Amino acid sequence: MQETLRDMTGMSVAVTGATGLLGGYLVRALLQRGAHPIAVVRETSLVSPLVNAGVEVRHAELDDVEALAKAFVGADCVVGNAALVSLRPHPFSRYLAANVDGTIHVIEAMRAAQVSRGIHISTVGIYNGHTPPVDEDHPRYGEAHRQHRLNGYKVSKALAEETAWRYAAKYEIGLTTLRPSVMYGAFDRYFGAWHRKAIRLRPFAFHPYLSRFCLVYAGDVANAAMLCIENPISDGKAYNVTGEDLRLREFTKAWCEQDPSAQDKRLPLPIYYRRHYASGRIRRDLGWKTRSYSEGIRETLALESSPSVVGPETTEA
Repeated sequence: MQETLRDMTGMSVAVTGATGLLGGYLVRALLQRGAHPIAVVRETSLVSPLVNAGVEVRHAELDDVEALAKAFVGADCVVGNAALVSLRPHPFSRYLAANVDGTIHVIEAMRAAQVSRGIHISTVGIYNGHTPPVDEDHPRYGEAHRQHRLNGYKVSKALAEETAWRYAAKYEIGLTTLRPSVMYGAFDRYFGAWHRKAIRLRPFAFHPYLSRFCLVYAGDVANAAMLCIENPISDGKAYNVTGEDLRLREFTKAWCEQDPSAQDKRLPLPIYYRRHYASGRIRRDLGWKTRSYSEGIRETLALESSPSVVGPETTEA
């Protein structure tokens, strides 16, 4: 039986981590659908563009349930997007505090604010093993796995998602989790920052041409979240949201075609690395699609050149 879609016009949706890479795209996607975004931020120094765009901004830290509950008052849905993501290793306890305890606080605050619908942003990094293609039923990390500085983020995000499901069931909150692969987009301080430095080296750029990541545009991940909010069929489900299984050289080629500062002379490095994920479930359920690299890169560069678009927080979020 066909599910009746939810009309997002006028819907209030709170987004944690709203000034991060994905958070900015989530807010813009909500505005495009006529919804009322509530940007829940911990830093207030970068919110002027959000306010100018008509976004309501509320301040709350992930470790403050009372402040989060106040920030969620009146929301029809909460997108839990804030997390500790870092290229530098951290003690596992810090990942637990931000990603697991933060998830608990968000859902407890949703209960206090009487919000019955949530989207939890997870990651494909939660999967234990990578025999391709990895779908949503693939084994995940858990408490029994040894944690160290290099896998702390992955294990903590796996525990955070498991916690989200448990608390959502306890409090009767309709939950959907999204598991994006490596994202690229405007103001990216992680993969995008590394990639740009690599392809701008002179006199030539080093390039791991054999590597494959299933890169996904952050704008497409935001669109997946909108489709989940709109369609009740997504309630209670987890979705991989990943790009095509293409070599990194395809992404680099598309970038160099549009970015005059990029270096088109590349020294190939024979480094083989592959992560292949299946995203058929969300494509079948919700009709989700990904943009080509050229389209995503073109929009990335356009957003970064616009003075009205907010960039990510300068601290990790």
